[in-house]
Amino acid sequence: MAFTQNDLIGFKDAQGAVRVEPKLSPMFTLARRFEHIIATGEESADGYRSYYLLRDGREVAPDSLYFFDNAPICESEDSIRFRDRQRDKVGFLDGDGRVLIRAELSDATAMRNGLVVALKGAARSCAEPGVSLDQCEHKGWSGGTEVLLDRQGRTLVENFDSRRAAALDWFSREVSDQPSSDPRRVSFKAVDGRYLSFVDIEKDFAAWFRDEFLAHLDDVSLKAHSYPQLWSGEGGAPQDDWKTAAVDDVLREYGAQLRARLEALRTSAGYGVRQDDMGWPFDPERDPQYFDGCGEFAQWKTPKVSAVEHWDQGSFEPARHASFDFIRTAEGYRLVAFSIPSL
Repeated sequence: MAFTQNDLIGFKDAQGAVRVEPKLSPMFTLARRFEHIIATGEESADGYRSYYLLRDGREVAPDSLYFFDNAPICESEDSIRFRDRQRDKVGFLDGDGRVLIRAELSDATAMRNGLVVALKGAARSCAEPGVSLDQCEHKGWSGGTEVLLDRQGRTLVENFDSRRAAALDWFSREVSDQPSSDPRRVSFKAVDGRYLSFVDIEKDFAAWFRDEFLAHLDDVSLKAHSYPQLWSGEGGAPQDDWKTAAVDDVLREYGAQLRARLEALRTSAGYGVRQDDMGWPFDPERDPQYFDGCGEFAQWKTPKVSAVEHWDQGSFEPARHASFDFIRTAEGYRLVAFSIPSL
């Protein structure tokens, strides 16, 4: 685990012994857990130098850090992206620092269940019209082809629609000779003629919320479908003002109001569902199972989904409309927080 000393980052093992001396720059070191490989760097006589660090102390791929939203990224599934800066191409290293996928991609997502959504053959462009690439602050891509790759970089699906990627449960992958007939699934034709399908998380949650959760609103069912602790508050209020209590205490105090609001949703169907990629009310230190090594919420593994009044109508107002937040655990979706105006 990371620790800080004199504004520099080091790592200790579970027994508290220092395994990496505190010499790493926080500018390049976002990892809080060191599993196999981390992006990092340190100050040098000439400024800064960056590299990937392995657990045995070896430094690999100098000056090749991959940045997303101006920040270095963390490993995922014993792999990490790197960028060949001379060619402006992206590839993947494995946890031993060896090239897993060669740097031939314009861009790529992190690995999810051994799968990567990648962009090939694109050209750099600037989001600001008329601004040259040398002066551009927000560089993007134009053209190219989106593909779905496996862990070895082999193409599984050509012309993949990446707009669907964030909605998919990558761990629900199925292969079939025909497109899936399950309305919760999205199918893609693979290069071998078969079809890969994945559960759409929002469709899956919407069906469960309608058919299972709203269908059983007695205290026993509400408790069974709730997290051990529940957070409650007023929509739009600061998160620090929300209250948390054991589920039994919350149902004892708010059960009648909660049930009335949910019964109104069941009757009217006047709600929408949406994914939420923010980790609140969970915390990386208190609930590490829901976060990656950089402390980012792991939405791809433990999705958070909300049912929100008036969301489909586009007129949601926190001060007037209720919302109900769920997280998917190993046991299924569980209510973790709710906002009911004038609670």
